[in-house]
Amino acid sequence: MVHLVGAGPGDPMLLTRRAARLLAAADVVVLDRHSLDVIAAVAPVTAERIFVGRADGRPAWDTARIADLLAARAERSGSGSGPVVVRLKSGDPFVCSRGGEEMAALHARGIQVEVTPGVSAATAAPLAAGMARGRTVTIVAGNRDPVQPATDMGALADAAGSLVVLVGRAHQATIAGALVAAGLDPATPAAVVHAATRPDARVVHTTLGALGDQRLPPPATVVIGPAQEVTGARP
Repeated sequence: MVHLVGAGPGDPMLLTRRAARLLAAADVVVLDRHSLDVIAAVAPVTAERIFVGRADGRPAWDTARIADLLAARAERSGSGSGPVVVRLKSGDPFVCSRGGEEMAALHARGIQVEVTPGVSAATAAPLAAGMARGRTVTIVAGNRDPVQPATDMGALADAAGSLVVLVGRAHQATIAGALVAAGLDPATPAAVVHAATRPDARVVHTTLGALGDQRLPPPATVVIGPAQEVTGARP
């Protein structure tokens, strides 16, 4: 079995109780980036830690390769009390994190998967920025070209409430320009949140028109929409 675990938005105190228990018992932790080190530290020091994300000029592993790795580790356990294999994903495994793809690939290999949801940055980052989300929120994965035909930028520009862009740092300026071109007011409030909920969190408040000039280090989440300040909010 593989445990697909949501790491939450970054603060270890925001892990679910089940996620913390699984990590504490883990023999293998597979994670995407070193920004999750503080979460992976919940696992025993003897646990094997394997990084499969982009780092030091090395491309990220594709889904098939990750699934092969997880299957190989899980198969060591057989039907007995073997290694506890945790696939640790940022936020929630199914919110812009390819968790569904990896689960399907594992199922195709005959590996059982148990999912532990997590708190997504899509909900934590707006609170960290002190911006209320209102009655509606639209979540967008920004790690692919946002102006490709499959993306209806007009619908996003017309959406009520707030727009939260995850993993969109590389396309931040393009996303902002496409939304303005689709009719969203350049004066619309926006914020970039780095490391939401963590001690080193940073928030830059800006406007949609100036969003392309505001780049913070990853992990970064962009919040676009009505600014209803939430005094003293901290998820």
